[in-house]
Amino acid sequence: MPAKLKLVHPPQFDEDARWAAVSRRDASADGAFWSCVRTTGVYCRPSCAGRPKRENVFFVETRAEAETAGFRPCKRCRPDRFVAGSLSKRIDDVDWKRAKAGLDEQGWAPLGRLLSDDDCAALIDGYDDDERYRSTVMMRRHGFGEGEYRYFADPAPPLVSMLRTGLYEKLAPIANEWLAALKENRPAFPATHEAYRRRCAMAGQNRPTPLILKYGPGDYNRLHQDLYGGEIFPIQTAVLLSEPERDFSGGEFVMTEQTPRRQSRAIVAPMEKGFAIAFAVNDRPMTGARGAYRVKMRHGVSEIRHGKRYCLGVIFHDAA
Repeated sequence: MPAKLKLVHPPQFDEDARWAAVSRRDASADGAFWSCVRTTGVYCRPSCAGRPKRENVFFVETRAEAETAGFRPCKRCRPDRFVAGSLSKRIDDVDWKRAKAGLDEQGWAPLGRLLSDDDCAALIDGYDDDERYRSTVMMRRHGFGEGEYRYFADPAPPLVSMLRTGLYEKLAPIANEWLAALKENRPAFPATHEAYRRRCAMAGQNRPTPLILKYGPGDYNRLHQDLYGGEIFPIQTAVLLSEPERDFSGGEFVMTEQTPRRQSRAIVAPMEKGFAIAFAVNDRPMTGARGAYRVKMRHGVSEIRHGKRYCLGVIFHDAA
């Protein structure tokens, strides 16, 4: 029986072991490295059923490295759907350079898969546990659309808290660049979310804002901005917990971009189960001929045609 792959020291010494793992389609090696196939332009898991020739393959440590080199995820083994390691490592492994470029240029960016199927199921299964939540909002009652959502109580479940803390630390430098570009007369965002929550509390915003949104057939969310007081962190994230076209259809995540003296632009961000996106809460800078100017963003969800759609929203400022 062939030995399991064990990575040791510098990756250049592991080429033979890695190729052996690819040759035997060793699922235990998935996530340890990725195979880039020059002839097809895709990158794969070691367990992929494809049979590339050795001379056409090289190996990389991370998916971000493969995508930066111009390779796209294999549609057969779907390496972009693979989840392994701690949540903090998954957040670290996001291609943050690419995410920053997307946020700066488009006002939103995909972050890849952050939650496993088990993670998603645990959050959905806990939706009816009243002790987890501080409040429930029926959207029709407030003219927000159709459907409902629930705000987590403090402290939120560990998975949600870790997402909020870890993502904030990656997004805070981008938010500070936006702050400077828009010439906002306010202090920079602190490096940690704990420090930022203290700032929110000083502004009278003490209630946590992470939430789960639940939609059924005919439900939708009108275009809006998640503003809960004067203290606003300009970027938020969402993680889809349901599988499109299996658990539900419709329910596209929609954004609009309003620029001065122009009609609004509509954007549809593709989402998959367990995948996260980051997007502008309200204002973001856009570079023009005379420097940066202010662009307003709104977001919502189109009508659900069938099934149930659950989504986790991670907002970094607290509510008054």
